[in-house]
Amino acid sequence: MTDAFASTAFTSTGSASTAFTRTVGVRWRDLDALGHVNHVVFLTYLEEGRDAFYVDTLGHDPSYVVARIEIDLRSEVRYEHRQVSVRIEPERLGRTSLTTRETVLVPSGEVAAAARVVTVRWDAQEHRPVPFTAADRERLTALIPA
Repeated sequence: MTDAFASTAFTSTGSASTAFTRTVGVRWRDLDALGHVNHVVFLTYLEEGRDAFYVDTLGHDPSYVVARIEIDLRSEVRYEHRQVSVRIEPERLGRTSLTTRETVLVPSGEVAAAARVVTVRWDAQEHRPVPFTAADRERLTALIPA
């Protein structure tokens, strides 16, 4: 992961939840013939935010796979926006999985995309799910609203 993006920070989005935010630059290659960010690129923005969330929260880059993703595209992102904010909010922790609400926002704060993602901790050598460690569970649980 490169550090080409703005710094990350946890910010409160309300009394009940804590969100992680990562700024991601809009690249010229992200655009389609209509002049806005192509729909598949939203998945890349979410992934960049999610990867940064895991590294910041756990202190390491865990191997994971995306088991499920549900996304609503709500407004366009244009090159003129120059950057988007990706907000990650943990919602549910399973034995091997984490469900998050993920949001892409343009600089005005308008929601461009809203997603729910289930990631599964993955052993790349054994090709199977593995449980989160006790330390990882403690860090992640602290971020999930009661």
